[in-house]
Amino acid sequence: MKTFRKGFTLLEILIAIAILSITLISIYQSFSSSTLILSSTKNLWKAMTYSHNELTKWERSVSTRTSIAQGEFPEGHALAGFSWLRTIADVAPFPGIFVRKVSYRLQWQEGLNEYSYDAEIYIKPN
Repeated sequence: MKTFRKGFTLLEILIAIAILSITLISIYQSFSSSTLILSSTKNLWKAMTYSHNELTKWERSVSTRTSIAQGEFPEGHALAGFSWLRTIADVAPFPGIFVRKVSYRLQWQEGLNEYSYDAEIYIKPN
């Protein structure tokens, strides 16, 4: 008469735990990478939106004098932790044609990395 053992051997349990551990580590790494990418994308989207809104204001502005300005956004602002640089300069892309170039740069820190977003627009001087 044959008897059947109920349950698993120690080796089977160890193999199952090893497979489970490898699977969970892979899932955790994917999750942490996804959250990092989401954070980076969110900050880039904020920078893009804000820069383009600022450039639109300058495009519609009556008076645009050449200037350079920079600063940081205060606590409580949607872009707190970001710094900005705005440059307005006269340029001549072609002989005899003069336009004003408005450049806007936003910079921010994510972990150990520093990122920036640059946008510019050319307008006819008044």
